[in-house]
Amino acid sequence: MLSRWWFALVLSVAVLLGCAAEPPPAPEQKFSTTDVAWLQLADALHTRALPMLELVPGRAGRPLADLAARLGAAHEAGRGRLRALLVQAKITGDNPHTLHDMPGMPTAQELEALAKLRKEAFDRRFAELLRAYLEQLVLVANGERSSGGAPEARELAAAMARDHAAELADLERLG
Repeated sequence: MLSRWWFALVLSVAVLLGCAAEPPPAPEQKFSTTDVAWLQLADALHTRALPMLELVPGRAGRPLADLAARLGAAHEAGRGRLRALLVQAKITGDNPHTLHDMPGMPTAQELEALAKLRKEAFDRRFAELLRAYLEQLVLVANGERSSGGAPEARELAAAMARDHAAELADLERLG
């Protein structure tokens, strides 16, 4: 009887001590809201620009066509990297920014008007839209670099800021 009593006492003390202890710390949130917002916005920018890049063959001059082909492949790969980090951040569902008309995103009306243009008129308008898109990508990537939380997101933002700034310089060299 004493051993049962002793066991019950030890068990009760253990339970009470366990209840009095501080709860374990909450799991660290690796991706901040800034990270998630940037990942989603950059993904939406890339998604909305790809149809614009696809309009180039047969409409633009050779230098812009070459640039657009290179950007299309690079930006599709960039979308993959952005989406991989969204998966890491456990963000699922529809991207809330995809349907918004935001700076740097070609609108449906702009794409429709662009599709009707050819040669120099196409080149001029395409270059304007591409410049706005690339400038916005650099702007939001730099915002993530300075304010983001997850090292992976900040590193990707730094790489994208460099890449998009170089693409912008390539566009400017074309005139």
